[in-house]
Amino acid sequence: MLKKPPGIEDIFPDAMEKWDHVTGTARDVFRTYNYKELIIPVMEYTEVFARGLGDETDIVSKEMFTFEDRGGRSLTLRPEGTASVVRAYVENGEYNRLASCKLFYCGPMFRAERPQKGRLRQFNQFGAEFFGSENPYHDAEVIGMMDAISRRLALAPYAVLVNSIGCPDCRVPYTEALKSFYTSHSARLCEDCARRLEKNPLRLLDCKNESCRALRAEAPVITAFICGACRDHHDRVKGHLSQAGVSFTEDPFLVRGLDYYTRTTFEFVTERLGGQNAFAAGGRYDGLVEQFGGKKTPAVGFAAGIERILLMLGDQRAPERRLDVYIVHSGGDALALAARTAAALRERGIAADLDPDAGGFKSQFKKADRERARLCVIVGEDELREGTRSIKDMGSGEQASVPADAAADRIGAMLKGSASLP
Repeated sequence: MLKKPPGIEDIFPDAMEKWDHVTGTARDVFRTYNYKELIIPVMEYTEVFARGLGDETDIVSKEMFTFEDRGGRSLTLRPEGTASVVRAYVENGEYNRLASCKLFYCGPMFRAERPQKGRLRQFNQFGAEFFGSENPYHDAEVIGMMDAISRRLALAPYAVLVNSIGCPDCRVPYTEALKSFYTSHSARLCEDCARRLEKNPLRLLDCKNESCRALRAEAPVITAFICGACRDHHDRVKGHLSQAGVSFTEDPFLVRGLDYYTRTTFEFVTERLGGQNAFAAGGRYDGLVEQFGGKKTPAVGFAAGIERILLMLGDQRAPERRLDVYIVHSGGDALALAARTAAALRERGIAADLDPDAGGFKSQFKKADRERARLCVIVGEDELREGTRSIKDMGSGEQASVPADAAADRIGAMLKGSASLP
């Protein structure tokens, strides 16, 4: 028997109601903030991620699925969404010529990691990116969007952690202070952090190793080093969050694991996911568009892990998705009429189904129950003879006969709640 690779999951219909609830809620919130959906490729030239994320990040150095195509060009399955969105934004001039641009996406990402709870090799994210302004309002708005999604999905309790990692200029003295501190405690560093110390000491703050996390508590904090402009920007972000009613906690060690961030960083965290406690994260990346060959364009965004959110939902039921109409028939001429009835209902956007090989009415009603149909339309010998359709409300059990040419209108009105059976 053929099997799927480790760290990759099949998603069957019984899980899709909750899946659609999560992604549908995210899409609804994005649209209320005037964000528009973008579909990005699942693979890019490797340079997109190497340049965007940084060669020293764990994603680029250890976790990417990279291969050569038949022309010898290096391609990578996307490990995250922001770099691809920035590449698309720069490459498509009609968007980067706008004064500002709001985009969101939803889809699979790929990382060569050890599979565990909340961490898969193929996983799914939704995210949003704003281009065109360094105004701190937009940082707060992006955080507020994810908070709105979390509240609509009833994900509480969770915490919103925020920080500023400053601009490239004010990070220089902080980086030197970190390097000096960690060099004096190098014996306590894990193998990865010992390597990061010279090339990117900021990454040490993001290490999940217990020894490194304990050492981090003694390290210098960036809030003592950021410049006046970055401090003012951070204060204004916090002010906008407070005005919007978004609860947050400052975490001076929150740096995130990617090189492109500037100033604002944030995470949504919960205790219900174990070691992988973040279910959404993001920040500002004012230099990335320029790094990709575009004009200087401030930007801010975030991504959220769909599988991690589903773990948080646990046994919480999603809004029930039911079949609108199941058509019960007696076969023969009634089957042909049932099929025409199904087609007419579908033309109106009403979900309808029937079984052409079905036996008696009893078995068909059982199937209607399994499909959680709201209504049944019965086409039997009596209905053929009288030119009618019998409609049964599967919730109340009430049933009535209506003229055939009025059946679709009555069904549509009943599904909308504006009519009932006589």
